[in-house]
Order: sequence, then C-alpha cells, then structure tokens
Amino acid sequence: MITAEMIHQLRLELWNLTYTQWKTQILFTVQWWSLVVLVAISYAIWWVIVDKQRLSQILLFGSFVAVGRIVMDIIASNIGLWSYNIRETPFIPTPFLHDFTLTPLALMAVHQYCHSWKKFLIWTTITVGIISFVFFPLLTIFHFLTLYKWNLIYSFVLVMGIAFLARFVLLGILKIEQNYKHAKDLFKQENFKLAPAMKPLDKEYERQDE
Repeated sequence: MITAEMIHQLRLELWNLTYTQWKTQILFTVQWWSLVVLVAISYAIWWVIVDKQRLSQILLFGSFVAVGRIVMDIIASNIGLWSYNIRETPFIPTPFLHDFTLTPLALMAVHQYCHSWKKFLIWTTITVGIISFVFFPLLTIFHFLTLYKWNLIYSFVLVMGIAFLARFVLLGILKIEQNYKHAKDLFKQENFKLAPAMKPLDKEYERQDE
C-alpha cells in the first residue's frame, strides 16, 4: 500500500537531489547567467515599450497568461513530459524564463498593439509560433530543456488557447467595469435632477428680519 508518508519521503529525496544538483552543477554557470541576463533584458525592453497609461490592463492580461502557463508547466513537469536542465532556481518547474517572462511579456506586447481580434489572431499566431518552433528548439539544442513525450505543436495550441482565453476574460472584465461605471453615472445624474432646489440662506434670513 502506498501511503502519504512514502510519497512525502520520496519528495524529500527528490528535493535533496535537485537542490544539490542545482547548487553544485548549475548555479553561477555560464548557462545560468545567460538565463538571468535574458530575463533582466526582457523586462527592461518590455518596460520601455509598454503603454504606461494602460499598465494595469496590460499587466492583468499578462497575469492571466502567466497563470495559464504555470498550470501548463506544473502539469507537464510533474507527469514527465519535459524537464529543465538549467534552472534559475532549484525549484521544479522553474517559472521565471518561460512562465513569468518570455510568453507573458511577448503576448502583452501583442495585446497592447492589437486592438482588433483579427490583428490579435495574426500577431499571436506569429509570436507563439516563434516561441514554440524557434525558441523552444534552441533551448533543447543547447540543453536548457529536454522534451520527452511531447510535440511542440501541443505547446503552440495550448499557448494560443491561453492567449485567447486571457484576452476574452480581460475584455469581459473591462466590459463589466464600463457598464457598472455607466450605470453609476446615470444614477448620480438622476439623483441630481430629483434633488429639490434649496433657497439661498441669506435671502431666507432677510425675509425673517423683515
């Protein structure tokens, strides 16, 4: 019988292995520094080009994408579909390059510049295609990533779905906010119209003095 304690002990053994490997074989290597620099440069470029007037909206969209990407990464890593050979942190999966940086930042830029669904479809397809069929193969060639029972087409389809779901949810939230704000403004206008006119106090006092 497999018990929770047995699984817990195996997890501790796995953690000891992964942490020891990360500390002795990965941390501060050229590959590790390249990941750190790539993450830092990506955020610097994004900060320069992002529309600061729509920052909260764009960040919300990026957060939805990041959540979807993290869920995808957790499931795939846990069932052994892929593994990260070079990790920024000792944790598995490692979230920074793929889940918090590459995919969200690229798709936030697409969302910012594409106001129509048609344009969003075209540029999301191009962006996700580059990530799935250019960047991921490069990571495997340079041994940053190992794919096991996984086809890059699956990554393309899933990330496309995440991007469209994130935009759909975001636009729905913005629509709800807009409708609520419009209803609130109408309510204020109606109350203003129904409010009784008040006589000036100074004239009222003048009449009392007479």
